[in-house]
Amino acid sequence: MTGIDLAGMVEEARVLGQQSESLRQKQLAAARHRQDAIWSLHVSGLSIRDLAGRLGCSPAVIQSAIKAARYRRPRMPRREERIPFELHVQLGLKLHENEQSIREIGRAGIERMRQRPRNPIAEKWLDRWTELLDLPLGEFEAAMLEDSPMAKELRQMSPFAGALTQGERVIAIKKAAALAT
Repeated sequence: MTGIDLAGMVEEARVLGQQSESLRQKQLAAARHRQDAIWSLHVSGLSIRDLAGRLGCSPAVIQSAIKAARYRRPRMPRREERIPFELHVQLGLKLHENEQSIREIGRAGIERMRQRPRNPIAEKWLDRWTELLDLPLGEFEAAMLEDSPMAKELRQMSPFAGALTQGERVIAIKKAAALAT
């Protein structure tokens, strides 16, 4: 075939595919964050009907968002695991608002924690937090929230003291309590 640049067209299709996938991932993340925000409003005391009215959607949409947000949570029978998990979910939401500031709080927290003598296991956790802070945002958030023994241990020794407001902490604790039922 003459006059047709197949290689250029293939490259264009490849680039457009990558752009499309990137936008799709951002849209999915935004939808998950919206669901978490709706659930936060609900555990803060707003009724499903009130939320639907304020957000301009049906109560069924609100119920679906709450159900989806709850369904994404791993099953954790112990309160001692649920609360740190929900605190780190809130932290993940805040990371999307002000990534650099949250990373700086984490790094400063690690430095503060390293000033006190710790056992080798705790040092290993601090090393892992240091590694996580260097990951791209999506990978960092996923690792912080994964349902693994190491992630559960890391959440027990989080370097993010002061990153969440009292209100954000209360919402996380209410979500953890709601997951117990």
